[in-house]
Amino acid sequence: MGRLPFRVMNTYLERLATRSRAVDSVLCIGVDPQPDTLPAGFPATLAGVERFCEVLLDAAMPFAAAVKPNLAFFEAFGSAGIAALERLRGRVPPNVPFVVDAKRGDIGTTAARQAIALYDILGADAVTANPYLGSEAIEPLMSRGDRFAYLLCRTSNPGAGELQGLEVAADAATGAPVEPLYARIARLAQTWGPGGTVGLVVGATAPVELERIRGIAPGLALLVPGVGAQGGEVEPVLRFGPAVVVPAGGRSGGGLLVNVSRGISGAAGEADRGGSGLSGDAAADVAELLAIAAGEWSARLRPPRVPVGAMKADDAG
Repeated sequence: MGRLPFRVMNTYLERLATRSRAVDSVLCIGVDPQPDTLPAGFPATLAGVERFCEVLLDAAMPFAAAVKPNLAFFEAFGSAGIAALERLRGRVPPNVPFVVDAKRGDIGTTAARQAIALYDILGADAVTANPYLGSEAIEPLMSRGDRFAYLLCRTSNPGAGELQGLEVAADAATGAPVEPLYARIARLAQTWGPGGTVGLVVGATAPVELERIRGIAPGLALLVPGVGAQGGEVEPVLRFGPAVVVPAGGRSGGGLLVNVSRGISGAAGEADRGGSGLSGDAAADVAELLAIAAGEWSARLRPPRVPVGAMKADDAG
């Protein structure tokens, strides 16, 4: 018998707000397992990766508003890696948003199949998507009222500015001025999808751009990578990250998610390196370190106060 599609209720932004309120944080746990950086007691194999991810999820999830696995780290193991990710997905309860970092986007028929694979089969509540092909190429990822697409806008990697910072011409039809490509993406994204199903990926390593993007798109939810190991600062993210108008504004956390990967998983490296197998003691030691790191990050990322009555976008000034 085939696998049944995942079914969820309420909108993604509603589920995210409920979870953020429950844990009093906008922390998103990044799951990017690298075999050569696993702590002692976890072999550099798929079995070791899966076991480490199990320990990470169990230890850190109580502090998290969401969980974000990076698909590539599992695809690298082939079909067995995807099967491991499916098992890990089953470990995440329905009340914890599951964001799949897939960076998908293609011509319509391909994107439609991507939506089925990510939403219905893997059970993603939200995905990351590449807007470079235009809105029609990611429409299947944005069109479902109960799912969500975070569009790459201004990413956290060092080379982000090569294309994202290029100036694009003014558009008389929409009134858009001459502006960087990332700003145009933020401007256009507000008109894409049926409403409440589109957000942006904006790196914490670009605080000036983050502030500008929030000014352009005051109502879009943001997924912010780049704090911790990549050097992004928390303060500007908490200041400019929350949405202040609908659809994301007015909800707990203002639709903000701040991803932390190595800042939490790297804490496991402090465990005793003398072990060689998947012993219960090794897993327990690692779990304690991961829980401490997740708890500290969760406390640093408490949601800022967002007005209960969010303005409409037209009232934002």
